[in-house]
Order: sequence, then C-alpha cells, then structure tokens
Amino acid sequence: MRRALTAALDEGNMTLKRVAAQLRMSERSLQRRLADEGESFDAIVDALRRDLALRYLADPKIAVAEVAYLLGYSEPSPFHRAFKRWTGRTPAEARRGASVPLT
Repeated sequence: MRRALTAALDEGNMTLKRVAAQLRMSERSLQRRLADEGESFDAIVDALRRDLALRYLADPKIAVAEVAYLLGYSEPSPFHRAFKRWTGRTPAEARRGASVPLT
C-alpha cells in the first residue's frame, strides 16, 4: 500500500480512488481493509507525508517550497502548518537541526 501511495503522490494524484485502482480493488474494499487494520486512508497519507518531509528536509539541496510541492501541497504555508502539527517544529527549525527532539 505504501508503494501505491508513494506512486500516487509522485504523480500528484493521491486520492482514495487512485490508490484503490492501483491496488485493483474498489474504494469501499480498501476502506474496509484499512478499517479492519485500525487505519484510515487520511492517517496513512499523513504519516507518509511526514516521513517523506523529514527525509527531504535532511537534504539541503531541496528548498522547503519544493518539499511542499513534492508532498502534494499547492503552497508552502499548508505544508508549514502540517509539519508543525507533525513535529512541533517548523521545517526551517528541522532543517537547522534544532536540538528539540521530534514529538
């Protein structure tokens, strides 16, 4: 599933419909399977974006605005808010290697 989500993110089309089609199942079947595992599509997407954001920000060659774009955000400001929610830090603080541990 993570591979399908990453591919959908790379193509700029991370929707339940797209991922279900890539996994060759209906949207409802995918939702049921995720629910059986105690997961939700949105929570998985959020976790994937967080993990990728941390990886991208570790590379100083990738601008923060580009990280936002790579994660499917149309503008940097929603990415900044999401990153702060995920980690308690701004992307710039994370990039500088702030001594505050990730939450």
